[in-house]
Amino acid sequence: MCFYEGHSNYNAMQRRDFLKTTVSLAALSSIPTKGLAKGSEWVAKKLNDDWPIARLSSNESSSLDFNGDNIDRPHDILWNIDGYLEKKGGEPAVTEDLDVIVVGGGIAGLSSAYYLRHKKIALLEQDTRLGGNSKGELYKDACYSIGAAYLCEPAEGTPLAGLLKELGIHDKARKEHGDDTSVFFKDRVAKPFWQGATASGAQDDFKKFHKRLVEIYNEADFSFEGDFAKTYDKLTVDEWVAKEFGDLHPHLLEYLQLYGWSSFCGSTEELSAFQYLGFISAETGALLAYPGGNSYVAHKMAQQIRKDAGENSLRSGCMVLRVQTEQDSVTVVYEDGMGVIKKARARQVVMACPKFVARRLLPEMNREQAEIIHMLPYRAYLVGNLFTKKSFQTPSYELYCLKGNVPPAPTPMRRGDRNFSDICFGTWAQQDQTEHSVLTLYHGIPYDGARQFLFYPGSHDKYRDKYLAEVEPILKSQGLSMNDVHGLRLTRWGHAVPLARKGMIVEGTAKAAATPVSKLIHFANQDNWMTPCFEASHQAALEAAELIK
Repeated sequence: MCFYEGHSNYNAMQRRDFLKTTVSLAALSSIPTKGLAKGSEWVAKKLNDDWPIARLSSNESSSLDFNGDNIDRPHDILWNIDGYLEKKGGEPAVTEDLDVIVVGGGIAGLSSAYYLRHKKIALLEQDTRLGGNSKGELYKDACYSIGAAYLCEPAEGTPLAGLLKELGIHDKARKEHGDDTSVFFKDRVAKPFWQGATASGAQDDFKKFHKRLVEIYNEADFSFEGDFAKTYDKLTVDEWVAKEFGDLHPHLLEYLQLYGWSSFCGSTEELSAFQYLGFISAETGALLAYPGGNSYVAHKMAQQIRKDAGENSLRSGCMVLRVQTEQDSVTVVYEDGMGVIKKARARQVVMACPKFVARRLLPEMNREQAEIIHMLPYRAYLVGNLFTKKSFQTPSYELYCLKGNVPPAPTPMRRGDRNFSDICFGTWAQQDQTEHSVLTLYHGIPYDGARQFLFYPGSHDKYRDKYLAEVEPILKSQGLSMNDVHGLRLTRWGHAVPLARKGMIVEGTAKAAATPVSKLIHFANQDNWMTPCFEASHQAALEAAELIK
């Protein structure tokens, strides 16, 4: 299968293969960089306003409203681009010629720019900060994620392993092995989960399930054309469980449901077993946690791009309005951060924004592709970061919060009783050597239409109160009380996660949506495969960069 017309050597891969398969792309980039200091010292020297990691002031420990998505400007403009351009005086003449323009400054956009940084490039990001869903914050000396939080450790010789080495950060992460997976159950931290720590007498069931995940990770062919994909993308997770096990212990089923909510914003009754198994089997290896989560990697890429391609290569606050081919080049009309409409020309363009945005920017996209993109599902996400007044020794990197029963799939009319599925300890990667500890509460909202509820007046305070009520037992397990809460910051992502529903790979939906436009406009985003992870974004960028180079 080939997303890129005319390039039959491209073989789409799932998350597991992004981590394990060695691809010969070393020629794309080979500049070594120096390593990073420990803790938060690496960001303390210089933080521009648009860096992926933002420095907070000492009075910003609690948010008054959601941060995260910048919704007003794109919503006001993208629904009537022609009218907006007319109001601003129409399209101007071309004033800049480039080799490549990258639209979008998340992980896919930054990765694309990184691998193309020795060309004449410009990355245009509509938000005031780079990083997309992989942003972070620095509060005093605590650096934590407000979005994507970790990577799975890639195998030696893979492109992702090479990127981490080039950035000088391959040895800067703290690792948690899958065998050490912990959960929160009955007011205590229980580990190792895969050895049956929550279910005395049922250890063999847990070991059997975990052994099967390890087998899948080591043996299954996760290429999108393989027999494994053709079989398991047609099944939901629930159908796979019934086929392979008949039944599972309720704690395992609960864990699988919560994992689906956190990783995919979807429930096990709807998610592709192929996509899901690629995720969860990869986590039988080691997780890599950096200070600031994945914003750490984004920050380092941004630094290197600006060093090699110039300060003006990364442009935040730039709202792209139209992308269109003209003979053998592409013109991009955008509004810069000062509200001035500009027009640039490039030999090729990488659309590293989500496809529901790209569809509105590409007037020459054929109707069939536009309709397919219009039907792609995306879901909303909330992230809370809670500061404690004093630092404490965190018990693990991540805890899924089990109650002993399998929660049903939520709907707009029945939203359920789980306000967050899991907790990542935001200062765990810094060895807890910080003034305040940070608990990052993850709340993927696994039903369509959820985002409308996040914009109601009072939504921020409602979720704040829910999170504070539900986090109290976790604090108590660590010898803390609600009096030890220093602050809580909430982040809202309205369209954060492309939903990996069953059938989207074997039916060709993802492939059709990612078809290049006029062979000069390429797509690079996690939704190329509807696989919501850093690895998918990075791989899509690699493929686009390889074609352009």
